[in-house]
Amino acid sequence: MAVGTLQMNGQEFVVLPRAEYDRLVSGAGAPANAALDYTLAALGRDLKAAREHAGLTQTELAKKLKKSQAAVSGAEAGKIRVSAAYVAKVLKACGLPADWKAPA
Repeated sequence: MAVGTLQMNGQEFVVLPRAEYDRLVSGAGAPANAALDYTLAALGRDLKAAREHAGLTQTELAKKLKKSQAAVSGAEAGKIRVSAAYVAKVLKACGLPADWKAPA
């Protein structure tokens, strides 16, 4: 199995083939689901922090992204998965550099 890492927004992420990810999530049960839930929630908090740092409402950000307010809300709540491209677009729309990191 090929596994790699990538740096984005000052954090290191593990990259693995989709089939392996699907196997781990579906077959591992609660621990994998808990890890995914944690990851989505953490990313959502960072997306919200970026938006708030820029002084934008969810509706204003949604317009800049050409997305619905519900999509922005879902991403910030950790309820939907988002891509690295979505994160990059949020940072750009918020006037933040690609390596911006939310304050701890």
